[in-house]
Amino acid sequence: MFCVIVGCGRVGSRVASMLSRNGHNVAIIDKNADAFALLPPEFDGLTVVGTGFDEEVLRSAGIEQADVFAALSDNDNVNIMSSAVAKTIFGIKRVITRVFNPDREKTFRMLGLEIVSPTVLGAEQVYSRFIMGENSAHLYLGENNIEILEHSYEPMDHPETVADIEIENEIRVIAIIRNNTSMIPREDDLLKKGDRVITAVSVSSIHKAHKTFGFRTGRKEAV
Repeated sequence: MFCVIVGCGRVGSRVASMLSRNGHNVAIIDKNADAFALLPPEFDGLTVVGTGFDEEVLRSAGIEQADVFAALSDNDNVNIMSSAVAKTIFGIKRVITRVFNPDREKTFRMLGLEIVSPTVLGAEQVYSRFIMGENSAHLYLGENNIEILEHSYEPMDHPETVADIEIENEIRVIAIIRNNTSMIPREDDLLKKGDRVITAVSVSSIHKAHKTFGFRTGRKEAV
């Protein structure tokens, strides 16, 4: 799969790294060349300096061959303009757009864009969208203040069990999908690369969930 990403911030760089590491071809665009320092040394994709809605910049990134496009900058206006160009001018069928202002979601969806929110599992959610399409789940259970989240498990540099990623009364693994088979896990079940992990997370613990699932490189990073 060939992927073009706009925005090499914390989420964009993480998604690009995950895709590249899993064998996909990636081009990432950012107006600031220094932003590419967030990419790991082993990243073997293409980096392009420029704005994500500039047609020539997009062509330099290979947009005409892209299977999926994602606008993941920290600016809603840049994301909507970049997504609109990818969708309408270059005819990209799958366009993923990061939205900060919830009031704009309806407009974005009317344009046929897949929406992700920075209030949930950032890079993991976007990566799930690349790999699984809109099957990645994000549900808000109103008055119960609980979100049901789904992400593709990325292993640490040591084995982890279900118990290792749970936090009592805050994050609970409720199901695992492995090889197209779902199961209710035990605390001592080992997680495997590619598992689809379904978690119930209290809204007040979203920050912790982001730390738990958003960075799977074996090191702690500031959020």
